[in-house]
Amino acid sequence: MASIDLFPGQWQPQVVLMAALEVGLIEALLDQPWPPAKVAQKLALDERATVRVISVLVDAGYLEQQGDGVVVAPDARALLDPADAAFVGDRLLHLHDLLVRWVQLPMVLRDGGPAPFERTPESLRAFIGSMRVGARERARPLADRLAALYPATKSVLDVGGGPGTQALAFREHGWQVTVLDFPEVIDLMAGDLARAGIAAIKGDATQGIPAQGFDLVYCGNLFHSMSPAECALVVESAARALTSGGALAIHDFLRGTGLPSSLFAVNMLAATSAGDVYGEEDYRRWCEGAGLRDFAVHEVAGQTQRLLTADKR
Repeated sequence: MASIDLFPGQWQPQVVLMAALEVGLIEALLDQPWPPAKVAQKLALDERATVRVISVLVDAGYLEQQGDGVVVAPDARALLDPADAAFVGDRLLHLHDLLVRWVQLPMVLRDGGPAPFERTPESLRAFIGSMRVGARERARPLADRLAALYPATKSVLDVGGGPGTQALAFREHGWQVTVLDFPEVIDLMAGDLARAGIAAIKGDATQGIPAQGFDLVYCGNLFHSMSPAECALVVESAARALTSGGALAIHDFLRGTGLPSSLFAVNMLAATSAGDVYGEEDYRRWCEGAGLRDFAVHEVAGQTQRLLTADKR
């Protein structure tokens, strides 16, 4: 008899929560209880559908019953309140966008990726918010590890770091930090970056890095979104942006390191036209081609991704 569990957990409650977030149902129930029929009327939702969805949210513990109304449960409130630093709603909405792509995998298998998907201002905000949530736990350990590897660092360029979470961790070491990201991302995050004392440059790294003189160039979760040719170009451009004795640091999934990396490669297949999870030999080749030396792969405790470094002499 087969021993593999093909259905390891319930995914439906999370999908229900994603839908409730998207239509504003959760936000409407943050501060005071509403009867399901009343909240359906308030949000112009179908009453029958709203009642069924709220029932799941109560049974899952996201909402709680108070009299004839329902309200966000205290244990879930911080995670579901956009005004709270612990908010994870953007990550859930981004997962919804990923799900839209993943259910099109049969088509991707027949025709190649990416799966059709319309990028909207709302989906961009969800993506940036999701990146911030995902970086919360890894940002400080990564900054500490890089500070230990390169104690003379004073200036850092964070390529693709628009969400700002990693840049803030770099700032805690007293480093001068500049973020390079697409114009629409910088526009979205400009206020937060300015308040944190983080400089910002609008640009596309695959078109070259328009700045120089950095002790460290950091690329976090960037290379998997690009083609091999674009990866090589970014490494070359990053090498030119470094001071003599500076270092390039890359944090990303590494091919051949287990299920998380192979799953993420499929995610890139569904989401991009040429993105992928690359192997150690790819990164080594790109770094050596750009004149960088002492290529190394580092594991960071508790993280499935790898930290890759190379030095400019």
